[in-house]
Amino acid sequence: MKKTITKAIISTLLCATACLTTSCIFYPDMGKNKKKPKPNPGNSIPQKEGMRLVWSDEFNYNGALDTTKWKYEYGAGGWGNGELQNYVGDGTTAFVSNGALTLKAYYAGSQWRSARINSKQSWTYGFIEASIKVTDKKGAWPAFWMMPKNSSYGIWPKSGEIDIMENAPAHNAFGPHCVFSTLHAQGHHGGGGKEIGRKTYPQDLFNDWHTFAVKWEADKIVAYYDGQVMDTYLKNGADWVDWPYDKDFYIILNLAIGGTLGGNPAAMELRGKDVRLLVDYVRVYQKR
Repeated sequence: MKKTITKAIISTLLCATACLTTSCIFYPDMGKNKKKPKPNPGNSIPQKEGMRLVWSDEFNYNGALDTTKWKYEYGAGGWGNGELQNYVGDGTTAFVSNGALTLKAYYAGSQWRSARINSKQSWTYGFIEASIKVTDKKGAWPAFWMMPKNSSYGIWPKSGEIDIMENAPAHNAFGPHCVFSTLHAQGHHGGGGKEIGRKTYPQDLFNDWHTFAVKWEADKIVAYYDGQVMDTYLKNGADWVDWPYDKDFYIILNLAIGGTLGGNPAAMELRGKDVRLLVDYVRVYQKR
């Protein structure tokens, strides 16, 4: 009897221990609408082999955008693409909270208001990366891209443009949950730009954080989505007509509404809706 009781007690204790242990593993269903935490909380910044971090904004602060690192673009008029928004910098369209930058577009009165921000610093070559929750609502046109600091070869598209991530779900060529990367120059621009990446994700891009990057070197530009190589554009001895990518470029984050890719009819359906782009971090690495 004593032996039997001992076994029962041990069995009971083991079950209790197992319950306590597994209670730390299983979590209740948070629901589809709950936002997942940032993938790399805190101040730990991963290193990249053979490279050093030369600039970043981790957005580990609250309130107004850090204007020692960024400056606002202002104005309306379509920006050459028939867009509907008026870019402002009054704190309602760009702000930092909970460790992330929010770019917000909203319809007020008879006008769309949104944000476009440029890095104050510029670079020639490097690994340029951002972690983003992309709003892929039809009518929006969010982007993470780069433009030349100076028009060394002439006005656009002669001096180049590096589009690291764009999303235009209302456009027939792309559709929902699709991102793409494109290079523009005198020899390839607009609809004839050099595509270096395209991917359609299985669900709403705003559900998860995704990383988008280019590794830009003297002889090639490679696009990366979530750390995976997408496609490569090689210089192959080209002159400035097809390779103006040998000068300083700065970073741009913006949330456009409507336009040639966003789609003006689709934008009409966005009025009164919450349209946001979230950015966990932006980082620039260069070779040691």
